[in-house]
Amino acid sequence: MSVKVKICGLTNVADARYALACGADYLGFVLHPASSRYLAPEALRDLLKRLPGTAVTVGVTVNRSAEENRELMRFCGFDILQLHGGEPPRILDELAGLRVWKAVHLKTAEDLDLIEEYRKAEVIVADASQGGSGTCCDWRLAGRAARLHKVALAGGITPDNVAEALEIAHPAEIDCSGGVEASPGIKDYHKLIALLEKVKHHE
Repeated sequence: MSVKVKICGLTNVADARYALACGADYLGFVLHPASSRYLAPEALRDLLKRLPGTAVTVGVTVNRSAEENRELMRFCGFDILQLHGGEPPRILDELAGLRVWKAVHLKTAEDLDLIEEYRKAEVIVADASQGGSGTCCDWRLAGRAARLHKVALAGGITPDNVAEALEIAHPAEIDCSGGVEASPGIKDYHKLIALLEKVKHHE
């Protein structure tokens, strides 16, 4: 089974279309105002209308209620909701019927208990101790998580280290943002191509 790739932190139509054309499986957009890659809901809605219908889009939110998240999905029109804060496990019941991914920050082996707590999520995003920091997740812990649930590996992934990350963690997906950027929210197309080629050719 081939590893899928989500290119996250997209902020403009050109980068989103280019990532899609290069083979990205998912396009991610950050709806958290504190992020340097933040897109306002109105801007995201307009951007999504300009993408091909084949694009599978992910909206990343932090510590919003189930009702707020449902409204954002309806308003913006993205396909998958990624919860990237300290949302309680019960929110997955409250969001039943939607495609939901949940980020888990893996710092110690004890954090693997969170995999079971959030088992109702479609995908567990194994991230570093602080999301968006550009630091790497513990790949060996992520590998243990990948034996328990479908995992997307995030945190400090770059074209230079992605092959090693895949070899150690064996994730179902790679989630990359800063590792393929020229500046926050602006993608570097050479890095983008390099990352996607390495993932797609990994065996």
